[in-house]
Amino acid sequence: MTSLHCRRLGRFEHRGHIIDCSVLALIAGGACAPVFADLSDLSFVNPIERAAARANQAVFDQLTSGANPLCPEQLRAAAGTCTGVLFETFSNVRELVHTANELTGSGPTNYSLDLDQANLGFALRWTAAEELAAQGSSATQFSNSQLNSLASRISALRFGARIARNDTESGSLLARGGQSAARGGGASADEQSIASRWSAFLDGSFGYGRKDDTTDPFNPAGSSGAEDAFDFDGQEVTLGVDYRMRERLVLGALLGFTDRSIDFDSAVSIVDGRIDGKGESLMLYALWENDRFYLSGSLGGQWLSYDMDRRITYPSLNPLVASIDHTTSSETDSQTVIATLGGGLSFNVRAFAFEPFVKAEYQDISIDGFTEAGSSGFELTYGGQDIKSFDVAAGFKVNYAWTPSFGVVVPYVRGEVHKQLENDRRTISSLYAGLPAPTVSSTSDFGLATDAMDDEFFLAAAGFSVVLKHGLQGFLQFQQVFDLQTFEDRAITGGIRVEF
Repeated sequence: MTSLHCRRLGRFEHRGHIIDCSVLALIAGGACAPVFADLSDLSFVNPIERAAARANQAVFDQLTSGANPLCPEQLRAAAGTCTGVLFETFSNVRELVHTANELTGSGPTNYSLDLDQANLGFALRWTAAEELAAQGSSATQFSNSQLNSLASRISALRFGARIARNDTESGSLLARGGQSAARGGGASADEQSIASRWSAFLDGSFGYGRKDDTTDPFNPAGSSGAEDAFDFDGQEVTLGVDYRMRERLVLGALLGFTDRSIDFDSAVSIVDGRIDGKGESLMLYALWENDRFYLSGSLGGQWLSYDMDRRITYPSLNPLVASIDHTTSSETDSQTVIATLGGGLSFNVRAFAFEPFVKAEYQDISIDGFTEAGSSGFELTYGGQDIKSFDVAAGFKVNYAWTPSFGVVVPYVRGEVHKQLENDRRTISSLYAGLPAPTVSSTSDFGLATDAMDDEFFLAAAGFSVVLKHGLQGFLQFQQVFDLQTFEDRAITGGIRVEF
């Protein structure tokens, strides 16, 4: 017998008898160690399954290798150096390795799950945590919602000032809507409106949508992705106040609050769980304008807290090995820096206003590392995430001013073309939390890559504003994002504004 023959087959023939290497190892004190399949050598086509196979195999090798392994392969119950969560982790990865042994005939199978290769791949996917990529989506959606509220406020300020400065058609607008109605847009250039430099607003928004699964290599949309399908929704409330320093300069601040949820779609992806996010944002902004041109900018931040439940469940067809069904829980926080700069022109033809514009939006999101709670052995420790986005856009807006007896009604449509200049994929680091430090290595890190952001997309919005007497305004808007490869994103926003 050669050691190579033993390593390949896990058994050999001696004088007409088939001898298992694992049995020989026990008899001979380890002279011929038991042979195991390498999970990472199986032909998994799914990128998550390949990463999970590599990480689980590395953990098993690290725990069972050496003259005095932390968790000897033949260990049946927690003992010695292999107790508590470490023993649970060892048991979990050993079941996966023994299942591979049975599929390849290369080692012990006492703890095999008796699954075929496809279902072994599904089991491996449950051990990974690609769900964490969705936390970045939640942070990005909140900041985008706040930027939409800011854009609506800038538009309202400009509209009110345009009427009050007695631009084209404003004479009839003022006569029908009242000068105080114009001041509700954010003060004006005449003596009466200068007396009301302050204005405040309250906006509410509800956003919803879904993300498609990108983990299926046979699906063109998922050929290079590793993120699960999920549905999301969320609501935001935004409070703001601004002050007109001069005729053409306004300074303001807005404070936002959000409550968002992400539900993973287990009918589409091999995943089950939920992420809830709550937080707040604070932004300072400025607007400078003349009769035809405007320039705006903002700087601020947002802070989110996440609660996450991640389920791990897969069957065992071996009556001696229990099926798996555990749920881990975790909490973490994120911080985001947001900066914007934009400008545009305005052309009036009777009651119509045409506004081409450009803008740039920068976001830097940092998500803190954390460790899941639980004692199942599936709990993971995650590294921090850093997500950067630099989005530039060009757009066009058309307003129409209608003047019924009660004020001014302004329906509008807006379209934008966006280009993402920083859309790199990132890798989320995750390790079994139960492993002692000496066993941790780069190979035991799941190291799952996220999807890249879409390079280009389109945004369309339609709505209307109402300017009433006594400085009161209201608006309602529907917005949808188009041409995203895997996302559907819609939002309904409304609000009121008043001078004081």
